[in-house]
Amino acid sequence: MTLLRTMTLVVLCVSIVASRDVVKAQAPQQLSPHAAQQFASDSEKAASGDPEAAYRVGEALESGRLGGVKDLKKALSYYRFAALKGHQQAAERVAQIQAELEQSQKKQETPPVSPGR
Repeated sequence: MTLLRTMTLVVLCVSIVASRDVVKAQAPQQLSPHAAQQFASDSEKAASGDPEAAYRVGEALESGRLGGVKDLKKALSYYRFAALKGHQQAAERVAQIQAELEQSQKKQETPPVSPGR
């Protein structure tokens, strides 16, 4: 059963790396077997409602510890889940990331100021 979980995780990681339109990836790096097992375990626990595990998955997705892959949207969803379950650090990350995203969006929407004549 453990081998099946490990293989499932490897497939998940490969699919994350392959989905370029959703994921901003740095140079992909090989994921160690230990990291793969930890991520699989945390993903399983998060799916079962463990807020601490959901927070760790969010951290891994935000930081790029999964073979250099960063996915802020997925990280935010895991942080939100953990925050809803009462995880304080996750709630803080949600607030920080949302503020950064809003600020970034405002910069993109604001037209450049042209000099007056």
